Amino acid sequence: MSSTVSQRKCQDVTMGSAITLTLNGIDIHYGKNRNWISHHWLFPPGSLTDVETRYAGDVVEVQPGFRTTLNEAYFRLCHLGYSQQETKVKFEATVARWNRTADLRLSFADFHDAITRIDFAALTSEDLEPYIWDFRAFVVDVLSAWDSEDAFLEEFIADVDFALILRVLAERAESRPLPLVWHHHDLVENGWASLEDLTDIDLQTFIVNHTRLYGRLQDRAEESRPHKFDGWMAQYGVHKTTLYRRLKEDGSVVEERTTLPTAVRHMIHHPENQHNDLTGDKIRNSIELLLGIAKRLPRPLPGLP
Repeated sequence: MSSTVSQRKCQDVTMGSAITLTLNGIDIHYGKNRNWISHHWLFPPGSLTDVETRYAGDVVEVQPGFRTTLNEAYFRLCHLGYSQQETKVKFEATVARWNRTADLRLSFADFHDAITRIDFAALTSEDLEPYIWDFRAFVVDVLSAWDSEDAFLEEFIADVDFALILRVLAERAESRPLPLVWHHHDLVENGWASLEDLTDIDLQTFIVNHTRLYGRLQDRAEESRPHKFDGWMAQYGVHKTTLYRRLKEDGSVVEERTTLPTAVRHMIHHPENQHNDLTGDKIRNSIELLLGIAKRLPRPLPGLP
């Protein structure tokens, strides 16, 4: 890339159209205007705070942003669709689709080994300068041994689900205490998105994640019946405070109190019952309750940290 591209990227940031995800101060994912993806699901409740944002010319401003650690994001990734096995399966499926029209001979093991060698505790902005501060271009270089004329590696890395890259980066234990920050202020301030846009959820993805996590915790509790599972969740502070309207076979409706996760579970499993409203807030809050339980377990769930 030319110096003009570098200057333009700096101007994008200065003009306030950028949204960036940083790990230990290094930009690892970049969006602009209406071309961005949400990383909000990686951050636990209470992550919105004041963060430092760096602009061209070493100008630093304190603005609202989401901040956590890579370790916290790692926990959430593992429990929300990116366990090690799920990550491997997703990566291999992505490569298989890619190779319908390409020849990329990159195994998950090789991808894992190469990415986990990146030391973010030592990596600096100057290290990324030859790549015009484009982390994906840096990753392409890290994986250059698997590049070829027919591999289209650069396009593959540009297209791959970034959560796969982040999940594998988090396999390096030394990197997990490092700060992960989502700098969104300029995008919102300049009218390209609202905070509501940034925090919206993909309902279908959350339904899958809720169903999977609820089931895994049921297996751990050894309680296959929801009302028995409710009793088990009570020991972790999740109580029957949610009103659920159950539709009986004769068409009558009975109101009962359940935990929020069980009410959401019922709404997912019984879409024919139109007497309850499965909102984004309900499923988001329910997942947070389930994650809270998973974090307090004396032993991790199978295959999860």
